[in-house]
Amino acid sequence: MEEQDKYSENYVLRAVALGQTTLVATAKDRTGREFTSAPRQIEVFPPFRLVPEKMTLIPTNMMQVTSEGGPHPQSVIHFSVSNQTVAVVDRRGQVTGKAVGTAVVHGAIQTVNEDTGKVIVFSQDEVHVEVVQLRAVRVLAPATRLITATEMPVYVMGVTSTQTPFSFSNANPGLTFHWSMSKRDVLDLVPRHSEVFLQLPVEKNFAMVVHTKAAGRTSIRVTVRCMNSSSGQLEGGLLELSDEVQILVFEKLQLFFPECQPGRILMPMNSQLRLHTNREGAASVSSRVLRGSPDPSVVEEDGKGLLRAGSIAGTAVLEVTSVEPFGVNQTTITGVQVAPVAYLRVSSQPRLYAARGRGLPAFPLGVSLTFTVHFYSGVGEKFHTHNAQLHLALNRDDLLLIRPGKRNYTYVAQAVNAGVTLVGIWDRRHPGMADYVPIAVEHAIEPDTQLTFVGDVLCFQTHLLGPAGEPGIWMISANNIVQTDTDTGVGVARNPGIATIFHDIPGVVKTYREVVVSASSRLTLSYDLRTHLTSTPSSAVFKLFITTGRNGANLKGSCTSSQALAITTVLLPETLVLCHVQFTNTLLDIPASRVFRVHVGFSLERDQCEDAGVLRKFLGSPETVLFTLFAVLASTALVFLAYNAFLNKTQAVPVVYVPALGAPQTGSFIPTRSAPSFTSPRPPPAQNQPRHWLWSVRH
Repeated sequence: MEEQDKYSENYVLRAVALGQTTLVATAKDRTGREFTSAPRQIEVFPPFRLVPEKMTLIPTNMMQVTSEGGPHPQSVIHFSVSNQTVAVVDRRGQVTGKAVGTAVVHGAIQTVNEDTGKVIVFSQDEVHVEVVQLRAVRVLAPATRLITATEMPVYVMGVTSTQTPFSFSNANPGLTFHWSMSKRDVLDLVPRHSEVFLQLPVEKNFAMVVHTKAAGRTSIRVTVRCMNSSSGQLEGGLLELSDEVQILVFEKLQLFFPECQPGRILMPMNSQLRLHTNREGAASVSSRVLRGSPDPSVVEEDGKGLLRAGSIAGTAVLEVTSVEPFGVNQTTITGVQVAPVAYLRVSSQPRLYAARGRGLPAFPLGVSLTFTVHFYSGVGEKFHTHNAQLHLALNRDDLLLIRPGKRNYTYVAQAVNAGVTLVGIWDRRHPGMADYVPIAVEHAIEPDTQLTFVGDVLCFQTHLLGPAGEPGIWMISANNIVQTDTDTGVGVARNPGIATIFHDIPGVVKTYREVVVSASSRLTLSYDLRTHLTSTPSSAVFKLFITTGRNGANLKGSCTSSQALAITTVLLPETLVLCHVQFTNTLLDIPASRVFRVHVGFSLERDQCEDAGVLRKFLGSPETVLFTLFAVLASTALVFLAYNAFLNKTQAVPVVYVPALGAPQTGSFIPTRSAPSFTSPRPPPAQNQPRHWLWSVRH
């Protein structure tokens, strides 16, 4: 009876979606009793697949195998290789080429059977591996004809499409990649990640980036070298391979009106505009008006690039096409609008730059200005062409030299004198459409060079700079009149005459200042009343300050540290002064040069920097010291300072002399004009303070 109740049925399950479910079987016997099976978990997963299906490697290069699909969560994949002589694989699926040949890498997902407890493989896949040697390399450039101002990646490939950078870029020891170009002006070849200032080593530089710059043709060359000759990576035992590719760069089609808004040209009524493109002469260029609104006659085109606007306002569409000789066509479409002119404006060039915190109140003397007249619509849109008849007038003509420029509606002016000029420009047919511009001109070079005399030192300064903050270049028209250090802009007036100092910022502005150097007619001697000449050991030198001319100072302007260094090391203004000392008493057998040493130098210590004659005592043998004291006490010393053209002019100044305490003195001082008398030696007077003596002054 029980045997008859036993039965079995077979069911077929079909997966209709990915996911997991639970399967439970239920049955009833003849008596109506119900039986339920144990639940079984069923997962529907995508097919397990190893990636890539095929792999090409060079010896010592490694590439990892990955997987797709399989159960979730995925069990451990077990890898194996059919031929470990050709390649090896580790538990993470990293395959390394060993020798030339082929092999198969197997990957299997294993699990344990719940019923039997045995390990079973329920999903597996395989990868075909080919290990090769590089026979040649090639530079893969996605395009060989590029427009300017674009970017393109380039990288190294093998001779077949399967020999990608995956095949050789991760070898150990690896390959090195060396790039070069035949012309550097056409494009730049930069490493990857250069935008973040990352410089890859040569063994990783298998890919580069091309930045096109200018029209032209150039070649990109790569040389691949093997770091280990025994690795067998290059076919035939070669140590290097190379390849190059030609790149043609041509300019992007654009109109010769860079101020135009993209896709739009604005024209006044009854005007015309000649279109020019950058491809004329290099390609076949044509243009046509597609449509006009509200009337087709809003804009007409003659087929040769000449646009004519009608007498009514409206819009049109213009199409410009260039056919390149190498088979590439370029087309650009722009809109054209015709509207009445409402007002005009005058702009000036060039743009001037000054030091930080320094404004320019006027144009620098000598600047070359360009005035450009712009025309605008009633809503402030600037026209790209116009048909006005302009008239220009000045309120004075002695400050600017002005003439029409090479381009329409431009004027070129030269600032020849300091002052303010008013420039007026208006349309003859519409006098109310006008603009007036004040043009102020001042000296941009300091200091004021008026009352400049021979011997003056001038520290020239200007606040003008280049666009990047760079200083300009100093030049002098007559270096024999004003000797100038062109690096720092400091000069010394050496001879009477007229010289011009220039400051040139190439491409921006060249300004100047005239220097009229007069002959000096006066020498002024002075000294610090708080100092005196003394024979005390280690005493400071005694300085006489000399100025020339009528200004009371020989330094003009504020000197920088570099200018001060140039004064003392290059210009040496003290060479204009000859300085010596002598006694007025002609009865003395010994010259003053045996007693005093005198030299001349340019002083930068005082607020007013003058030539300084320095008088210093000699400290020698005791006899010399005794005679020094006697000579000073018994006679009058006179300092002769000869200056350039004034070698016969002398001046004397009173100088205080202080003898050292305890110094032996011989003779006595008789304040008369007769010859000194000599007596026996006697000790110095008993007093706490030294006796002060005054040299006589003779004019």
